[in-house]
Amino acid sequence: MGQPPQEPRGWRVPGADDDPDPGPGAGHDDGSGTQPIPQDGTRPIPQDGTRPFPQYGQPPAYGQPPAYGQPPAYGQQPPGYAQPPSYGQPPAYGQQPPGYAQPGQYGSPTGGAWHQLPPEQLMRLNKPGVIPLRRLTMGDIFEGSLRTMRRNPEATIGMAVLVLGIMLVPSLLLSLYLPRLFDLALTDQVALASLIPNLLTSIATLALSGFVIYVVSEAALGDRVGIGQTWRAVRGRLLALVGVTLLVFVGLLAVALAIVLVSTLLVVALGPVGAVLLVPVIIGCVPLFLWLYARLSLASAAVVLEKAGPVTGIKRSWALTTGSQAWRVLGITILAGILGLIFSVAVSSVFVFALGALLNLGTGDGTALFYGQVVLDHVVSLVVNAVVTPFTAGVAALLYLDQRIRREGLDVGLVKAAQERAAGRGA
Repeated sequence: MGQPPQEPRGWRVPGADDDPDPGPGAGHDDGSGTQPIPQDGTRPIPQDGTRPFPQYGQPPAYGQPPAYGQPPAYGQQPPGYAQPPSYGQPPAYGQQPPGYAQPGQYGSPTGGAWHQLPPEQLMRLNKPGVIPLRRLTMGDIFEGSLRTMRRNPEATIGMAVLVLGIMLVPSLLLSLYLPRLFDLALTDQVALASLIPNLLTSIATLALSGFVIYVVSEAALGDRVGIGQTWRAVRGRLLALVGVTLLVFVGLLAVALAIVLVSTLLVVALGPVGAVLLVPVIIGCVPLFLWLYARLSLASAAVVLEKAGPVTGIKRSWALTTGSQAWRVLGITILAGILGLIFSVAVSSVFVFALGALLNLGTGDGTALFYGQVVLDHVVSLVVNAVVTPFTAGVAALLYLDQRIRREGLDVGLVKAAQERAAGRGA
């Protein structure tokens, strides 16, 4: 019976106390695009699925030179020379002459366990779970997030339904009770009632993102986890997750307010000229705001997987998204959000059409319209977020993993962890 999965050492930041630095140059990306070589003599699995090149063993030690004794008799070979092959029958067609090895075969490896594995097992270790353990493409990231949801429906969609249900049931009761608390017009009641589920859903989504990040990290190594194991692993990180989310929100809000303040002062000081200059200023500030969002978007994953504090998580996200990778992270994040928005609009349209058909069959009373709209908002919120939140959180987790593979050689540690877990499952 296999042992319970242990946290891979590779998730921790290099240099942490509980995960000592493996040494200079281990798992470090030098920008050449090649995979790092571990210090234990093994080589990482090739990304194209081919058999790895054989390693060169230790050169033989140089012993004492042979003593010069009597010269050999005529017709004898000097000592140390092999007997030349006798000239007998020529080899049959298709056979190798004696003394020659078969071409294209590797000899017995002198170091590294990869050479002792068949190609199919090498491929399994290269992709033990939902993603290949190498630099990820955009397709790998989206496919990995969806495969995590399919392979772990209990810990992703099931957890989402559970958490959202806990938050939305009291929200529904409070929203239905609003007409008795406030004497407002029907449109105002609907607008106020829609704010309650949106607020509580945001809180639930925050917790869900932490749960899904952990599930994705286990799925990358080929393990499936349940709701109980996910809760035990992430519950201690929820406060830090809330803290880092608030810090990121406050930071982005401060930048947005600064942009608005500068724009207002520009218009007040320069009048019509300032209004004209306001357009390029705003156009230039939008990429800046998005760039900052991308630089901070991996902080939640660092908090959950590295067990970092809020400030440390922000620093880690900033370090992992330096250079042009920030725009790549931003582009994939925006595309994932667009896909989630398309799904949300499609689901909402179905429910709105159904609600309109039911109301047309009724009396058209305003109270019935209010109650129907409130129930519709909560049902749509539950269905949409139960699918969209695991997907977008999975994309964020895989972006974090991809950046650590590119910059820190995390794939080497993950391959080793996958090997250990596969051996544990087979024990």
